[in-house]
Amino acid sequence: MTSALEEKLRTAFSPEQAHLLAEVIREAYDDLVKAKDFNELKAIVADLAQAQKRTEERVDQLTVTVAELAQAQKRTEERVDQLTLTVAELAAAQKRTEERVDQLAAAQERTERAVKQLARQVGGLSEALGGSLEDLALEVVPEILEYRWGMEIEFCDRDTLPLRNGEYEFDLVIRGQVEGRPVLVLGEVKSNITESEVERFLNLVAQVEASEQVRPLFFGYRVERAAKALIRDRDAVMVTTRGKYFP
Repeated sequence: MTSALEEKLRTAFSPEQAHLLAEVIREAYDDLVKAKDFNELKAIVADLAQAQKRTEERVDQLTVTVAELAQAQKRTEERVDQLTLTVAELAAAQKRTEERVDQLAAAQERTERAVKQLARQVGGLSEALGGSLEDLALEVVPEILEYRWGMEIEFCDRDTLPLRNGEYEFDLVIRGQVEGRPVLVLGEVKSNITESEVERFLNLVAQVEASEQVRPLFFGYRVERAAKALIRDRDAVMVTTRGKYFP
């Protein structure tokens, strides 16, 4: 570059002048180039400083985020520990519940067995009581009828008689005569005589086909007031276990 510049300067200056002037121009150019590179370097350094600052800020943000994550992780672990305890407590409670259910099932089974035994005992007692009442009726009723009606007893026992639609076993069947006329007494034996039972039995008696005069009779410990009224209205008879008689 200097040789070409000197050649051009020699056209106007002496060789010494051209050489000196070329050196001055070269040095000035080098200074200018160096100054330009320095400014660019300063700008680059400034950019790098800003980038470094942003990087440091980002690092600070990341540090805070990491710390928050660490705290969140710690809280999560504590929550997991709590949940672990809760699950263990639930498992223990479930186990206790299952044991309680098993105990209740066993108690229920024992209760059912006791109820069945009680039902058998009550059933046996009912049958025994019913049989005793029927036996008592077979002893008491004929005597009452002999006394009240002057009835001559020919037959007194349990018996099955035909109905219009089937047959029925009566607790008490008494055949005999009252003032020379044949009478058939059909009795229902119950410890407690209710209105509905009276209605049911009278409907059964109405289905009996017999040549004798048929008289319904009820025998038991107690009789409802409504049942007593119905017995009287339907021309039936009631005899209590104490021997009380009423038409």
